[in-house]
Amino acid sequence: MLKADRRQELASISAASMANRDTPLVRNAWYVAARSDEIGRNLFSRQYLGISTVLFRKEDGTPVALQNRCCHRSFPLSEGKLFGDVLECGYHGFRYNTSGRCIAVPSQDRPPQNIGVRAFPVIEKKPFIWIWPGDPDLADEALLPHQEYFDHPDWAVNIGFLNIKGSYVHLHENLLDLSHLSFLHDKTFGTPEYAKAPIESTVEDEHFEVWRHVECVLPPIYSKPLGWENEKALRSSGSLFVTPGLHVNTGILKNLDKPEKMEKLQPLVKVAQLITPETNTSTNYYYAQCRNFCIDDEEMGAFMLKANQAAFSEDVFAIEHINRMQDIDRTPDFYEIDVPADRPGVAMRRHLKRLSD
Repeated sequence: MLKADRRQELASISAASMANRDTPLVRNAWYVAARSDEIGRNLFSRQYLGISTVLFRKEDGTPVALQNRCCHRSFPLSEGKLFGDVLECGYHGFRYNTSGRCIAVPSQDRPPQNIGVRAFPVIEKKPFIWIWPGDPDLADEALLPHQEYFDHPDWAVNIGFLNIKGSYVHLHENLLDLSHLSFLHDKTFGTPEYAKAPIESTVEDEHFEVWRHVECVLPPIYSKPLGWENEKALRSSGSLFVTPGLHVNTGILKNLDKPEKMEKLQPLVKVAQLITPETNTSTNYYYAQCRNFCIDDEEMGAFMLKANQAAFSEDVFAIEHINRMQDIDRTPDFYEIDVPADRPGVAMRRHLKRLSD
């Protein structure tokens, strides 16, 4: 058995190799900036990876993202006005085109050469607008992690949003960890059987994925829309890290008590977790709950979205408490201990650390 001091030494070595809330954010990646229907001709401001940004649509409908900080006196451009496709600062009237270049300074005949604000690459793939906060020369559309079921006639999609006062690293780790469902989510997603169910994990290069297969009575979020209340089912739950901005959870459901109910329906749920760091210690969190059943039932969609919101709010509760504890507790040489169930999350955090270097 390892002595306590040796265990702490190993924990400190492990911690040094993993991303945490102080690790530089991964900028060269696509992140969701907003839902498509949030961006119009009104000026929309939000912070992405520590940069205040203003979004709007050109007159032809094309989305634009500019740094939200006037190059003159740092007034937020989101408090200005649009004139056609020109954005005017509300403080001194500096005007910017959609590439971010300053094209007019009212107090003089011509603006100084080569002044302006940063323009960010954006791509719209409904229902989302994606932003690339890093090197624009590396913003390859082929890297965009758009999921085909976001806009597909055989799928229903309901989208929710949460802001988290905590690190996106902790959210990614939470999503790769199925061992907490029986405890943190005991009133929503979790069932008692989950705690000791075998874990199938894949940890290869940039592939981090976990699965659990549990025979149980489904929680109401699934049993109610399917009409499987109090019926035993096989619930297969998977979680896949895709990019720093996307995590996908999958639920495959099979009725064991009444297999005849499977003849016309093979229930499948995909929940895309769209994760955009605001800062190192705050995160914007969209989630798209996608399903191949009850696709025309708006009332059922609203029920499932509300249930998801309740469950994911429990994750927010945990992550914010972790962040707060790391703020207030200054125990010298404290290092978290890892257990085998943490292996995929630890590997993913090491991957984020490498990407940030």
